[in-house]
Amino acid sequence: MPASPFRFACLNLAGVSLLACLVLPARATAQVAPPKPATADAPASASSNEYRLGPGDRITVGVSGLDQLGQSARVTNSGKMHLPYLGIMKVAGLTSGELEALIARQLKERGLVKEAWVSVRVDQYRAQHVYVLGEVMSPGQFVIKDEMYLTDLITLSGGFNEKATPTGFLYRRKEHVAGMPEGSAPSDDAIPIDFAALNEGTRPELNVKLRGGDVLYVPERRAEYFFVVGDVGIPGHFEFAAGVKSLPASQAIAKAGGPLRTAKMSAGLLVHFNPDGTREEIKVDFKAILEGRHPDVHVRPNDIVFIPGSAGKTIGYGLLGAIPGMAGQRAVTR
Repeated sequence: MPASPFRFACLNLAGVSLLACLVLPARATAQVAPPKPATADAPASASSNEYRLGPGDRITVGVSGLDQLGQSARVTNSGKMHLPYLGIMKVAGLTSGELEALIARQLKERGLVKEAWVSVRVDQYRAQHVYVLGEVMSPGQFVIKDEMYLTDLITLSGGFNEKATPTGFLYRRKEHVAGMPEGSAPSDDAIPIDFAALNEGTRPELNVKLRGGDVLYVPERRAEYFFVVGDVGIPGHFEFAAGVKSLPASQAIAKAGGPLRTAKMSAGLLVHFNPDGTREEIKVDFKAILEGRHPDVHVRPNDIVFIPGSAGKTIGYGLLGAIPGMAGQRAVTR
């Protein structure tokens, strides 16, 4: 995970659309030749990501040499449509390529044509919906129009808000497979989405082409804090920026307003809390660090930086014992 997954500030705090800052190669590099019309012997191939027809879609069917069959019609609520010579056909759930192959095969089987070249075009998308849940500006339901990709969906939702995590999940219903018990439903795939990689274009495969029923979930980021107490200008607790897991102690002290004139910087302490609940106190010469004579140390979530004063060391140690109880309080980012 990059150190600062929300480099693209226009996605969240300002509530600005992704359109202004996402320039991904996925749409540009995914240029493929248009599919050839299907024939009975050479059906069009369909990838698992291809759009599937459903009620409300308006489609146009064309057959070379059969002008009477070529027509534009809307798929009924029952997922069917009427075609001359072939009657009522169930088309819901099929891709354009699968419907082309089905029409070509039936025309050939009925002896209507020797070799049928069939094309199916979706003119209006009405059936397929996708959803955005969680920490975006406008969560809700959206209709797939033409081809829709993940970045299009994020754009429609207004981008991320300030609580969004750097990683979300795309939930996608698995296809029904042969041998599955009758009445059982396939489970969902949970695809992790690294929003920083999506934004930077380092993983263009994350900009997936959406299918009806897809759900993008953007969890709420859990705030993490560090503490600076003792002889500093603004003692208290401070929130880490999104995606940041550590901070140089010199920066942590600066966020607390810097040391006071009475501070004993050379007698500082850095307190770590270990996963097993034990506490580790490390003596740190913060004066030497600020003067460049010692390397900086890093502050992690829940760490405490203690700067004693000329008369406040004992009081400061008392604060160290009380600080863990402050972790549940609401922090003000400084």
